[in-house]
Amino acid sequence: MAQDSSNSNSTITTVQGQQHAPSDLATLRSRIDSLDESLVALLNERASISVNIGLAKQKAATVGGLPADDHIHRPSREKQIYDRLETLNHGPLPTPAIQSIFREVMSASISLQRTTTIAFLGPRGTYTHQVAYARFGDSVQYVAQGTIDEVFDAVESRRVTYGVVPFENSKFGSVVQTLDRFCAGASAPSVQIRAEHYLAVSHALLVNRGTGKSQIKRVYSHPQAFGQCQAYIARNLRGVEQVNVASTARAAELAAGEEGAAAICSSACAGLFGLEVADEAIEDAKDNTTRFFIIGDTSDSPSADDRTLVSFTVDHRQAGALCDALAVLKEHGINLTKIDSRPSGQRPWHFFFFIEMTGHMATADVASAIEGLKAHCLDVRVLGSYPSQRPKADNGGL
Repeated sequence: MAQDSSNSNSTITTVQGQQHAPSDLATLRSRIDSLDESLVALLNERASISVNIGLAKQKAATVGGLPADDHIHRPSREKQIYDRLETLNHGPLPTPAIQSIFREVMSASISLQRTTTIAFLGPRGTYTHQVAYARFGDSVQYVAQGTIDEVFDAVESRRVTYGVVPFENSKFGSVVQTLDRFCAGASAPSVQIRAEHYLAVSHALLVNRGTGKSQIKRVYSHPQAFGQCQAYIARNLRGVEQVNVASTARAAELAAGEEGAAAICSSACAGLFGLEVADEAIEDAKDNTTRFFIIGDTSDSPSADDRTLVSFTVDHRQAGALCDALAVLKEHGINLTKIDSRPSGQRPWHFFFFIEMTGHMATADVASAIEGLKAHCLDVRVLGSYPSQRPKADNGGL
């Protein structure tokens, strides 16, 4: 885009590389106006085609006698579009800027097809809220939930279209509330993972205005945030009471109403709740990253690079039962990318195991491996398949 200059000897460079003297400013602005007209027309044309795609899917389902596929969030297609934008873009706009613009374009198109509501772990200002907005843009409706359980409930009851929940952190491990909800038998048939999203997380210590760190008597935060800031807490908040709450934004909300209280959360919460930033970037690991899941009633179709999350139990009285189950993956050439466990709640010392594997449950190799698991396991549940969004720098880190 052209830039104004008060220097008569300077030049203005257009995207096409042509040089224009400042006297051509009116011409350049006229060109911008013309391009804006074209952009508006193209955006509306794209939106119309998007609406027609939705109508075509409904018609195809009616003709074929199949249930209508009313999902407007297609993680595999979305990833394909973003990857293509990266290939097409040659500047000067950076690719993340182009992708952000298209996020809003797609968000607006989604809103034309149907009302879309997103449940997230609230209140506003949580990292989950940030992820929800990054995924779905400004044109959908957002519904804050007080707990992770409530996000699952909202999706299961179809009160919302999709939900966003935190799953694991690069330093502090899995979010047990999410794993425990996946353990619950009621959630397995009706909730599926559709997508994953990685967010670089930087925590701040927020206080009420005029409160020094030496005056802090109590600090609120989510257990994950406390775990990610242990070194800072040991150095700066020794002896201060730590209170676990449902979300980091809830921590800020509570601290704002209490003298001598502080919160560990996003610095964005300062403006939302009238707090001050006492310290920024207090997380122990500067590459601190949290992975989130977008959940719905079904998973998306396969992409070129997917993962599948499965939970199961085994008969712990049978020697080598877990080893036999995991050997199935090797036999089918499936790579295991994560393993975790949680108490099942069914009886003492009985556990649900969670394994994440490469591939999509609809492909022959993964489907065959899952069938093989059933021969060695109890309660095998496929929790969803989703396109891998692992940041490129970390692709080989598993």
